[in-house]
Amino acid sequence: MTPSSNPLSMLVDIFRSPSACFIALHQNGMWGWQPFIVLLLTPFLFWGAYFDIVNFAWLQQILLPQLQQVRPEQAILLDANTLMASEIIADILGRMTTIALLAFWLHFATKPSQHQHGYWKWFAASCAILFPVVLGDLASYVSALLKHGQVLSYAANLNSLNGLLKLPMTSDWFAFANSLPLLMPWYIALGFAAVGTWTEFERGQALAIAALPWIVVYSVWAVFLAIF
Repeated sequence: MTPSSNPLSMLVDIFRSPSACFIALHQNGMWGWQPFIVLLLTPFLFWGAYFDIVNFAWLQQILLPQLQQVRPEQAILLDANTLMASEIIADILGRMTTIALLAFWLHFATKPSQHQHGYWKWFAASCAILFPVVLGDLASYVSALLKHGQVLSYAANLNSLNGLLKLPMTSDWFAFANSLPLLMPWYIALGFAAVGTWTEFERGQALAIAALPWIVVYSVWAVFLAIF
């Protein structure tokens, strides 16, 4: 397998040839900063565009009663700039946390391998694994544009299950649906490619390592909500 020839082709290879991408990342760990920067940039672009086209008076009228129930201290701060900033910050913190924890898991889970890689190598790999989220940002923008902005902010992000379910903030399942990524199977497939490329593990073991953190976290969360 020929590795990606440059950082730009590496971004393309995340979708076209994941193995070539991860071979290139193994040889050039600093290339991992390119997808990381893009992942932090696209929330600014999407939410900036969303609040440019949405009818904020309509949005405020629907959000205010929900905020008064779940977060009354934030209801008095409900203006366009504050809401846009909160959505951007939530997206960025969510992505950074996911990348950091996924890198920690991959670093820990591959310890038995003969081929050892440092935490920051796996951090770079995790940025590539999560990179398809930018397609979700693009799809979210196109959806909001086609609907002329008549989409609620908590249902505007098509990267999450709530982009489909559109549960209100008052729902017990809101945080779960808002967090569960629709692209999780893609993330698992890319994680499988990363582990399979960087270690000597067999397919079954590589797939288990790639899938386990996603399945365990959301399964336990769902069971907890269902019971309590």
